Amino acid sequence: MQITAIEPQANKNEQVNLFVDGQRLLTVNILVVERLGLAVGQELSPELLARLRREAALQQALDRALNYLSFRPRSRQEVHRYLRRRGVAPDLIEAVLERLTELGLVDDRAFATFWVESRERFHPEGARALQSELRARGVAPEIAAEVVRQEDDEERALQAGRKKVRVLLRGGAAKNYEAFRNQLGAFLLRRGFSYETAKRVVRQLWHESRTSAADVDPADPADEPMD
Repeated sequence: MQITAIEPQANKNEQVNLFVDGQRLLTVNILVVERLGLAVGQELSPELLARLRREAALQQALDRALNYLSFRPRSRQEVHRYLRRRGVAPDLIEAVLERLTELGLVDDRAFATFWVESRERFHPEGARALQSELRARGVAPEIAAEVVRQEDDEERALQAGRKKVRVLLRGGAAKNYEAFRNQLGAFLLRRGFSYETAKRVVRQLWHESRTSAADVDPADPADEPMD
């Protein structure tokens, strides 16, 4: 078996068609050709052909993983699950993950930091909810606990609560403490904040809302449990 041509594939700059004995054998990434040192006129032994097929499959899996990572950072487990769904062989998945780790493209601690910062910016949640989300994505519990600081929960709750209060003010719920407490408290609990954190934040945001809405009932809220 002899390589008779290596031709670029139309509209795909990184892909080439490999011809053996005048017949197209397969399409591969040009990186595979360069990595194996393939050239026209070269004899393709059974051993080299087997290596070529494996390298081509590995590069294809790596390309898929890189495309998956192009949308946002991913945990190691997320990449593993994605490649498994795409039918990639287990040994190739491990090889891809090893390569991505070497390149610094898969790092569970960095992913966890990204996830928490993104949540804090767009969808603040409590530490319990954040840690649960990270564990569901395969992040080790100790990494999740290290990245998600419990002591930051009240600040996250205030951030989430202030966004919700703006909605309550528009809907008129901020005029009555009981309705304000029940709606905001339930919202914070659903976001994974503890009862005590939610209670403190509700009272603080109620007082803040009184200073920003002249028609709010001026009576101080009773220290009652949230429904």
